Amino acid sequence: AVVSTQSTGEKAVDNPTYQEIGDVVRSLGLNHELQPTKHYCRELDRERWQLGRVKVQLVGEQGEHLHETIHTKRQLMEYCATMIPKLKSRSSKPADNQQPSGSGKNKKKKGRK
Repeated sequence: AVVSTQSTGEKAVDNPTYQEIGDVVRSLGLNHELQPTKHYCRELDRERWQLGRVKVQLVGEQGEHLHETIHTKRQLMEYCATMIPKLKSRSSKPADNQQPSGSGKNKKKKGRK
């Protein structure tokens, strides 16, 4: 899934997880609920990275907005698209993925020649 917009220019995040979206919403101080086992009902491929849903309360019971600047789902998604790349979990992933592949290069295979 990619979070993107067209009216204000392209803002996108490749494969955002529900945890990352939840972290951004938590930083805003909005009421939210993480649902890790939910998925899009028409999605046939139920991969682990595709699971999860975040429910966010943007409007109070009296109809008032709960955040000063974010009033709509679109504004929330645009904010998430700008903040997710700045998360520590996003910036540390490429370094973590390179370490295991580099350590396996110097090993000799045993058995068949």
